[in-house]
Amino acid sequence: MPVSLPKIRIIASACITRYDSGEREISDIVSSYNMASEDRDLVLAHVYSRKPELKNSEAAVQ
Repeated sequence: MPVSLPKIRIIASACITRYDSGEREISDIVSSYNMASEDRDLVLAHVYSRKPELKNSEAAVQ
C-alpha cells in the first residue's frame, strides 16, 4: 500500500533531522524506514528538493 503524501513529507523531515544530527548518509537513513522502493524514491526526491546539497554529497560518495 502506497504511503500518503503527508506521510512522505513527515518521513523526509525526520530523515533530514537525523542527517543533520550526524547520522549516516541520507540514503542509509531513508533505507532504515520499512518502505516500498517507490515510497523510498518519493522520500528521497522530497529530501533532495528541500536540501539539494545532499544529492551532490550522495553522488560524491557513490
